[in-house]
Amino acid sequence: MAVEHYIKPRMNDEEAEKLAGVLLGEKDYNHLFTTDVDVYCDETKACIAKFRKKVIPSNIAEQAYENLKGASIQSRNRGGSSGIKENGKVTQRRFRKDGVESNTRFSGIVNSGIIGYFDRNARFPYCRQTAFNEKQFSKFKKAYPIIKLVDTKYSELMPEHYKLQREVADQTSSDFVIPDTAFTTVTVNKNWQTAVHTDKGDFEKGFGNLVALRKGRYTGGYFVVPKWGVAFDLQNCDLLLVDVHQWHGNTPIKKIDQDAKRISLVMYYRRKMTACGTAEEEKLRAKNRQRGDSLS
Repeated sequence: MAVEHYIKPRMNDEEAEKLAGVLLGEKDYNHLFTTDVDVYCDETKACIAKFRKKVIPSNIAEQAYENLKGASIQSRNRGGSSGIKENGKVTQRRFRKDGVESNTRFSGIVNSGIIGYFDRNARFPYCRQTAFNEKQFSKFKKAYPIIKLVDTKYSELMPEHYKLQREVADQTSSDFVIPDTAFTTVTVNKNWQTAVHTDKGDFEKGFGNLVALRKGRYTGGYFVVPKWGVAFDLQNCDLLLVDVHQWHGNTPIKKIDQDAKRISLVMYYRRKMTACGTAEEEKLRAKNRQRGDSLS
């Protein structure tokens, strides 16, 4: 049975926000949880996280790892969570071929990918499946068992949050929802120490759902919520439900085996997908859209 742990914040929201883009370490937490626990703010009684050990069957975890390990690709499109901070902004220096520093800045390269479905944006003004789904849908389908299991645990552990999110998902075209779940999308990260950030673009009244799939030996990679000084050590088959709208990040991943891998899965509902039509309607929208048309 999970222990209930009530904790006072170590800092206020403004102080936590100042950590945006910072890479965390041992000094940023004073509680490391390695067993089942429910963590609450002692002042507001709001739930910060619920951590469960060994709730995912090993065969389901292994199948997910084998089919999703190639979903994380090199990306510069992760903004503040890539963790290079300069003058209050998360950037990296870029140099010209002659070695002179350019004025251009860009976020750091990380291994991260997205599977499932995505909402409209300026570049793609229509709802769509991700590139991974388009090219490797059979592998995506083999991830259904772990996604569905996490969905079930979410409904059991955070029923009020789940109910709100599932209602929105059920009102969304089934062409853009992972079947029989409250999720549209899964972010897949590999060996990435995320810097302090808050999740954006997801359903604000929902709760974060995280799994780590591990191969080989390493230490660290703890999930930290610095405002409360709490950290969670996700091992294979563990599940962390956490308020990802709080500032959070990871500690360094220190490899013992050179080929060690940490694949993390973050499951969520993208809030703008309430505007999606059916897949056929979105195809027609893309075909007929005129320059300057609204995304809504």
